[in-house]
Amino acid sequence: MTTILLCADTDVERVSDQVASITTLPLETDEVRIFVYHVFRADGNDLDASNLKSVTYATETLVEAGFDVEVIQSSGDAVQNILDTVVDVEADMISIAGRKRSPTGKALFGSIAQQVTLRSELPVLFCSASE
Repeated sequence: MTTILLCADTDVERVSDQVASITTLPLETDEVRIFVYHVFRADGNDLDASNLKSVTYATETLVEAGFDVEVIQSSGDAVQNILDTVVDVEADMISIAGRKRSPTGKALFGSIAQQVTLRSELPVLFCSASE
């Protein structure tokens, strides 16, 4: 079984691109498990990733395509949580989307997608921001 960690933010368009990139891969859907994963910036027991439009879109679309999908979440440092969750769920691949930022913006504010891509030992399916 192949396990994919789809790191979903709150932007439906970016998550839509991620879902499209997965559904176009030559995968046997009954042999793939996908964790749709969201990291909240704030702690709180009342937060539920399943209530986010982006997560709902990803989950519904992937289930309709025939994939086994589970929603998981955490809060805190997104990069470290993603890297830890990859180990926890025994992922084989990470799906992550980038935002449009200038090189200066990336240098000043960093990039979660960039850090995950550089620090992960797994293949990363990177989706850039749509035009």
